[in-house]
Amino acid sequence: MGFDSIAVAIMFSAVVLAVGYLLIVGNSVLTEQAIEGYKELTHAAVKRLQSNIEIISVTYKNGTITAFIKNIGATKFEKFDGFDAIVYGESFVSDYLRGKFSMMNELINPGIFDPQEIAKFEAELSLIEGNYTLLICTPNAICDSFGFSVGGG
Repeated sequence: MGFDSIAVAIMFSAVVLAVGYLLIVGNSVLTEQAIEGYKELTHAAVKRLQSNIEIISVTYKNGTITAFIKNIGATKFEKFDGFDAIVYGESFVSDYLRGKFSMMNELINPGIFDPQEIAKFEAELSLIEGNYTLLICTPNAICDSFGFSVGGG
């Protein structure tokens, strides 16, 4: 064997080791990212499982929808910014309602919608006579609906 054969063998071995190292590092990074993604998905799923709301009542009077909702889950909501409200009926679907949420009975943590607390939702919306449903959803997409009637008389 000549010197060029030995040099080629050494360079070939170095290339094989470098490629092997890159594959190992790449797999390590890929595995780490997959684990982090799985942790985030699991955390979001657990948060959804712990969230729940219940619409206790809905009234409609003089163009104002008033609803009372109760946090029956284990998740605390610091703000109502991510809450969505929609009204739909037989041939009507509203845009997202621009309403106002306010706390009714603060048990603990003022300003935070804690478990077992009740909040009030008010929004202005002109509705004709008929049956409607109010749908309210939390920021992590847990929803509850409540049917109500707008009567003429």
